Amino acid sequence: MPTATPLAETLPSIIPYCGAPPVPDGFWSAWNGDPVLLSVFALAAVGYTAVVRRHGMAMARHQPWCFAAGWLVLFAAFVSPLCNLTSALFSARVVQHLLTIQMAAPLLVLSWPMGALRWPRWARILASPLAIPEIAWGLFGLFLWVWHLPGPYMAALRFDAVLWVMHASLLVGAVAAWRTVLAPDDAAMRGRGLLSAFGTSVHLAILAALLIFAPQPLFVYHLDTTAPWGLSALADQQLGGLIMGVIGAAVYVMVNLYALARWLMVPERQRL
Repeated sequence: MPTATPLAETLPSIIPYCGAPPVPDGFWSAWNGDPVLLSVFALAAVGYTAVVRRHGMAMARHQPWCFAAGWLVLFAAFVSPLCNLTSALFSARVVQHLLTIQMAAPLLVLSWPMGALRWPRWARILASPLAIPEIAWGLFGLFLWVWHLPGPYMAALRFDAVLWVMHASLLVGAVAAWRTVLAPDDAAMRGRGLLSAFGTSVHLAILAALLIFAPQPLFVYHLDTTAPWGLSALADQQLGGLIMGVIGAAVYVMVNLYALARWLMVPERQRL
């Protein structure tokens, strides 16, 4: 992983999408009122309500609850003051990412009724490789590494468009990956999905270790943003690595155990 640039060479002052780096006083009032983002949340809720009304009789009882939970997790990640805190702390950004990829994504997979939408043929063709667990998890893992490298991370802070490419790629990649485990097209694919998910958890732990044991801060933007929170930039980075390696790994274990239990409940002839 590239090393951080010395403080003297830091980029000019920037204000990320989530706002200027906050300080503890008044932090809890720093909600994200972006009308475009709030409209997307509202449209998602309305759209899913329409799906429930159309396919309600064919849906499992847990599915609307899973959507509501996933929706609330994303709301907490992008609208609550956590969004603003990501402008100050790298560790807060890690929490935001974990909420997106390890809580919201599997909940959204579990919430979606099979066959609810008839996608165009071209879309089905483009998305078909993502039904292969190794491809879905490999692409998701690539996104994880790319967006935690200093260059792409700094670009996401400087440019809103890059930031939303980051969030969209992580969420879509996570949904595609978790789908191979929680809702595969073929029940026989679930075992391959579980193995691929385990592989992702291993290299996520490697990424976490690099963040924890790096000798200096890797993200120059945070050299001047962490002090009001009682952390040095290096300590903040190490905290982010610990959250990623400990809490992130625990969530992988829990979701994978849940997926394994569902798989084992399938009749043996359907698992072969």
